[in-house]
Amino acid sequence: MPPRLRAVPNAPERAIIYLRQSTYKEESISLELQETACRDYCERLGYQVVGVEADPGITGRTWKRPAVQRTMDAIEQGTADVIVLWKWSRLSRSRKDWALAIDRTDIAGGRIEAATEPIDTATASGRFARGVMTEFSAYQSELIGEVWEDIRQRRLSRGLPASGRLPFGWLWGKDCIEPDPEKAPVVVEMYRRYLAGEGSAALAQWLNTQGIPGPNGKPWTRARPFTVMDSPIHAGLIPYRGSVYPGAHDGIISADTREEYLRERERRRTTGAKPTTSPYLLSQLVRCECGGHMHGKGAVTGGKWYGGYLCGDRLTREHPQRAYVSGLTLEPPIVDWLMTFEPELPPAQRRREALEAAEVARMNHDLEALEAELAAAGRQNVKGILPDTTFMRIRAELEQEMGPLRAAIAAAGRAHSKRPTAEQVASLRGQWVSMTVAEQNRALRLMVEQIRLTRAGAAAEIITTWGDSSVVSL
Repeated sequence: MPPRLRAVPNAPERAIIYLRQSTYKEESISLELQETACRDYCERLGYQVVGVEADPGITGRTWKRPAVQRTMDAIEQGTADVIVLWKWSRLSRSRKDWALAIDRTDIAGGRIEAATEPIDTATASGRFARGVMTEFSAYQSELIGEVWEDIRQRRLSRGLPASGRLPFGWLWGKDCIEPDPEKAPVVVEMYRRYLAGEGSAALAQWLNTQGIPGPNGKPWTRARPFTVMDSPIHAGLIPYRGSVYPGAHDGIISADTREEYLRERERRRTTGAKPTTSPYLLSQLVRCECGGHMHGKGAVTGGKWYGGYLCGDRLTREHPQRAYVSGLTLEPPIVDWLMTFEPELPPAQRRREALEAAEVARMNHDLEALEAELAAAGRQNVKGILPDTTFMRIRAELEQEMGPLRAAIAAAGRAHSKRPTAEQVASLRGQWVSMTVAEQNRALRLMVEQIRLTRAGAAAEIITTWGDSSVVSL
């Protein structure tokens, strides 16, 4: 049978070269080498190269790649006639995406060719061979995924991060991850500042002012501090697919600090509360005798600065009492009260919270049992005793049970999150002098619900987060 002949075009066909660098190290061929092979191929066949598109370091499992979409658009818009790849696997490793790409290209009257795996797709045999090559690419992708999943499970069973990437503040040690001696203290200070009332913008400004480069070596942006502090690795935990597991390393912050950080982030997100950096000690706490909020206000008189608290409703409500109180009058008695305050719950509330604590303890016990069951299944899967499909089913069932437990435990924690323990109150008193005003304000807001002026401003009632109250004279 004579060979199939093609008409000689009047003008050279226009080729667009598509390059993709694999995320899998063993197949990570440089874009330069790929482009050289593709250009040599186009030169041999007389193609005119009208463009080069590249997706560096992006997996072939996803079709959401900007360069591949621009390449397909060039074929559909008629600005190119043929897509030239280094290998068939460069376009995609997904069966569905390959079918979509072939369909779009055929409808537009274009072609897809591979420089190092030439196949004549104009024939049935060539299309069959292309199908074999794309199927092999999908098989390789799935095999690589299984290998990496096995590696991740082995790392998790040893208490190590599932991937090689570590958050800012950590280094790989011999057998475990270790705090970076220079960066870890910076991370701890970031948590301290955030919990003292600073926002991410203020944190970024502080880090840039200190000349500390970000995780990518560039200046800190407004959102970057959150990407660092959100990592559970700082608290000695390992994240994996939406869950956290115990790590083999010691955290640089406590579990309580992490929970407090998460609660504060959620509070600011849901309430729209702005970071607290007020220069007033009692900001957000003082209430006028009329019930209105009193806001910090400063003034300069006779060359001296005076600060105090002014009722925001003074113009809309009757005020037989004072609508303003000086900070020099109000703040010292509140600090004196704090230095002698011993937190104690009322008996009824103590009994209620004892029952709640018992229920939380039970839920924690159930959660730990489910997590242990999941860890055991993971170890069996790594050893080859438990098939992947069975392990995935078990994990899905256990996660479905653990989800409501975690939510209930977190809700219980949020209910009592504002109130510190007696030991924490003592610690706050000991650190009071060394705190900034913003830190002192946050410490007070943990213990005090509100400070209400009484007796025409001659006294103040301090209502605590424990539910009791005290009256101090001004």
